[in-house]
Amino acid sequence: MKVVPNDLGVCGVEQLMYAGTVNFGDENVATGVKLCDVPANTVITKAVAVVKTAFNAGTTNVLTVGTNDDVNDLLGSSDITEGTKGAYSKLAFVECAAKTAVKAKFTQTGTDATAGAADVYLGVVRIPG
Repeated sequence: MKVVPNDLGVCGVEQLMYAGTVNFGDENVATGVKLCDVPANTVITKAVAVVKTAFNAGTTNVLTVGTNDDVNDLLGSSDITEGTKGAYSKLAFVECAAKTAVKAKFTQTGTDATAGAADVYLGVVRIPG
């Protein structure tokens, strides 16, 4: 089930929202693919990656999620076990004063992956602007 926020205009109420799905073969996934935009005056409080299909690159699989240039301020390189199905979460406090893109990035070494997919969810709170 994809979770959508009830009303991101409501201030001070934490809500869980579906940000998007990242797949091993998405175009430009190695540099970061946009999952969603978080509205202005929002704080991201948590990030969750649900690995639905294990990533299977030959040597290393690295999936990160973020709003920064390195695409790793929400879920970093050690926060997800990409080769194992399951849910991986991390608390965060990322203030988004302006509309902010949330991206996911998958990098690999060794034999290229032939499988891998994860849904990404965010805990968000609107704040007065």
